[in-house]
Formats: sequence, C-alpha cells, structure tokens
Amino acid sequence: MKNTIQPLLILCSLGIAEQVIADVDLNRLTKAQQELDKSLRLETQVSKKDVYSKVEAFTINNIEFPIEESCIEVDELVLDNDFLNDTNIKKIKADVTGRCLGPNGIWKLASTLQDYFIKSGYITTRVEVPDQDLSSKKLVLVVVPGRIEDIIIKNNDVKNWILPFKSDQILNVRDLEQGVETLQKVPSLNVKIDIEPGNKNGFSHVVIDTGRKKNWNIRAWANNWGDEGTGQNLIGGAAYLYNLTKMNDIFSLSGTTNAEHETGRYKSVSAYYSVPFGYWDFDLFYSKSQSRQSLNIGPFAFNYFGDTEYSSLKASRTVYRDTDKKITLSSELFHRKVSNRLEDIELVLQKRDMTNLRFGLNLKKNITGALLDTTLTYQRFIPWFGAKETPDMKTGDVSKLSNVFNFDVDYTKLLNNLPVSAYYNLKLGAQFSPHSLTVQDRFTIGDRWSVRGFESTAAGLDGDKGAYAQNTISVMTGFKNLEWFFGADYGVVFKDKSINLRHKHLLGMTTGFKGYFKSFGYGISVSKPLNYPQALSPDKYNVNFNIFYQL
Repeated sequence: MKNTIQPLLILCSLGIAEQVIADVDLNRLTKAQQELDKSLRLETQVSKKDVYSKVEAFTINNIEFPIEESCIEVDELVLDNDFLNDTNIKKIKADVTGRCLGPNGIWKLASTLQDYFIKSGYITTRVEVPDQDLSSKKLVLVVVPGRIEDIIIKNNDVKNWILPFKSDQILNVRDLEQGVETLQKVPSLNVKIDIEPGNKNGFSHVVIDTGRKKNWNIRAWANNWGDEGTGQNLIGGAAYLYNLTKMNDIFSLSGTTNAEHETGRYKSVSAYYSVPFGYWDFDLFYSKSQSRQSLNIGPFAFNYFGDTEYSSLKASRTVYRDTDKKITLSSELFHRKVSNRLEDIELVLQKRDMTNLRFGLNLKKNITGALLDTTLTYQRFIPWFGAKETPDMKTGDVSKLSNVFNFDVDYTKLLNNLPVSAYYNLKLGAQFSPHSLTVQDRFTIGDRWSVRGFESTAAGLDGDKGAYAQNTISVMTGFKNLEWFFGADYGVVFKDKSINLRHKHLLGMTTGFKGYFKSFGYGISVSKPLNYPQALSPDKYNVNFNIFYQL
C-alpha cells in the first residue's frame, strides 16, 4: 500500500493527478464492467417458450343459403346467450334479415355461427336451434357456452389459481395457450392439456399433465468472454430451483469469476426469482460484481477497483393473442449503484446511484417458416429509493431526465430452398435519446451481442444514439447436433463523448461451430474486425470459446 500511496501523493502534490487520471478513459472501464455484467445476465436467463394453437382464423363472407321451396322469411335473428356480439355476428344478422330460410338454411346458419365461435377460440361452445314458432318471422338460435367444470392437475403439481382460466369460466383456447406458456416457462417441461366431457351439459374437464421429472438444474461453464484488464477467461456456475411454492416459480443463483488472478480480478453473483399469475409474469433480479485491474498513470501503476449493484422488479402482461401473434406490455423498475476507487481513493465523479423506470411493448408473430420478435421500450431517470442525480447531471453536461427509447428486432427464417437444413437470423437494435446521456445509459456496439469482431476492445464504442444489425446464417452439419454459422455485423453510434472520433462505425464478421452432446454444450468461433476507427485498435482477430455442462 505504501508503494502506491507515495506516487499518488506525488501526483497530487504536483497538481496533475486530476489531469493524468482524466487522460485515462475511466468511463470506458466502467462501461466494460457494466457490459460484462449484462452479458452474464443474458447468458444465464431462462427463456420462455411461446405457444400458438393450430386453430385457423375464420372469415365470414356472404353465406350462400340453399334455395328451398318450404321456407319462412326472417325479419329478425335473435342469438340468445351471445357473449361475443361482435361486428361479424352483427353482419350475419344483417345478412339474414329479409331472407327466406328453410330447414337446411337454418341449420347452415347455426353451423356457420358455431364455426365462428370455434375459430374465435371457444372450441367447446355450440349453437343450437330450439323448438319455436316461426310465424312471427323471428328466428331464435341459442348459444350454449362451453364452460370449464373442473381443472384437474395430475399429481397436484401446481396450484390451479396461477392459471389464466378458472372453473365455470367459458373455455377459450387462448386461455389454454397462455396456460401452457405459464407452465412451460420452466425448462424441460412438456405440458399436455386434454379436454374431457364434463358431468354437466356444456361443461368440460381440463386435465393437465406437466410432465415434470425434476425440480432443479445445475449448470457450469467456462469461456473467454471476460475483459483483458480484469481477466479474460471466466468460469461460473448456476443452480436453478423450480416450483418451490407450487406456483411454477423459478429461483436461481449464479456466480462467475475469472480463472487467472495475476493481473486483474472479476467476480459477480446474482439471484433471480420469477412467478406467473394468469396473463401476468413477475420477475425479481439482483446482481453484484467487483473488479480489479492495473491502471498505468504516467510512470506509475495503480490498482483500479470497480463495484456495481443492479436490482430490478419487472411486471409484464399479455394483453392480446390470437392464432399467430401476441402482444405484451411491461413495466420495470431498476436501480444501479456504481463506485470506483483508485487504490483507497474514491473517484467521486464516477459514483452512481440511479433509479430508472422502463415501459415496454413487445410483439411476437409466428409467420410461416419464420418467427418475429420486436420490442419497443422507453425509460427515464426517477429520484426514487435514494437515487441521486449523477455528477454530470448536476453540472448540466447530460440530461437529468435521461429519456431513452430502444427498439429491438429478432427475426428467424428457415432457408427451405437450400440443399441443407439452414436458417437465417437477423438481430436489430437501435437507441434514440433527445439529449446527452450519462455513461451507464449510452448505447454500446462492439461485443458478441451487437457487432462481433471487437471482443478485445472492452467496451467497444458507445454513444447517446446508435444502431446495429447482426446477420447470421446457420447450417446443420448433420453430425450429432453440430451447427456451423457465419455472421456479418454493422453498427454505428452518434455523439460519442468518450473518444473524439469522426468515424463511429463498426463492421465485423465471425464464423464458428456450436453444438451439444447430451448434457454438454460447446461453441468456438473466430471473429475479425473489418472497419473501425483507428483510435480503437482492436486485435486482428479474436478466438472465442464457450463450454457448459448442465444436469
């Protein structure tokens, strides 16, 4: 300690400490740790399976009724118990008025209406023709809603009140789809829902088998995704516990550290909890990381320490779904704390204690041979939970509101015209802010999640605004789940304050293999920067690997 304090005191006594420290881009070191934390968060998250039914949409055109000698002119069509009463049904009523219908025409009308209810998702609802006197020229049809009598869950695996449907509720296939998604958010489950006749007319039993075999997973991994300053080779592990409260909840703990400790250090721990309720999902996340690296300032070397904390509470709700798409709204409250030290001296200008509120709109669409996933979010700074304006907010260098808009697209398309099994994946990301942002909120390009080929450049490039396009073609080799991929990416940022750059574009490429064998997964790739600012100085190429084992 004495060996480092003395040079630092010399710098301070000469009045040049602030200047020489400023010459070192400390913001970029902070950003590098933040991006590594984010990378680990994305890598360990549990993906939710999307479910779409095979019930096709039903469009009602003009009904062609048979011409019958024995018919009665209909002046009014009454549909008892019509719980839809939408524009299509009103159109049918208007189309029937004034027509002369015989027995076959009436049955065709009832059949058409029943098909419409079924195609609308009400697969056990029926339309019946009751005995009636048609001399009044009023035709009455009765809708018999198909309802749920009981929900039977085999082995009492989960509590039925977390499901989006209840006993005595009208049975809708959309609710069943959501229920399957609610249950299949836990990996390895193969949920089956059967509909069996009930004991009462118009009622059905919903029988659910989750197919659960175990309530836990353990995952261990090793890769070289770390930062050169804090340790590039990382090792880590995660433990997942499922259905702890019989609410199909998920709890996980994970930890990561660098494998070599000679020049630097990085370690992080995180905890995650998620629970569903009907059309809602609630997620709670917390992570903490620490880093240490050697920092050369003039002729001296100092230890630079970084500490970060991240916590978030997120609620999301599916507000619309049909045969091939669904729309979800979300709100998230997240808090970030950042502190950095040069030896034992706290760097006050880098200290952060920020709370942000984020709102999101997500659209997922199942296209023939393709999947589309788009998300639009808006976030801003709020002074809640002890949050304080950052030093650059107080000086007016950046916005105090920190308004940020983000747009992300994930599109996957099967390439059916090729002689081999292959698919194309496009990832787009864009950020817009009307004002300058503090470093934690800036848009970053130059990592495996945006523009590949620049893994050696720590935090890459960042700016208040930016966009990237990541293109990947993957080919199934046919050798035990082995997949070859090739990718080319492009990204751009604007108003980059960390480096005085005229050229703020990145172009990179990558190729490699990934696959799995039983519980073992692996991936290796070579990436290369193609176009970049001279001041960035990336390696000519990067060799990346990732291996994991999961029980």
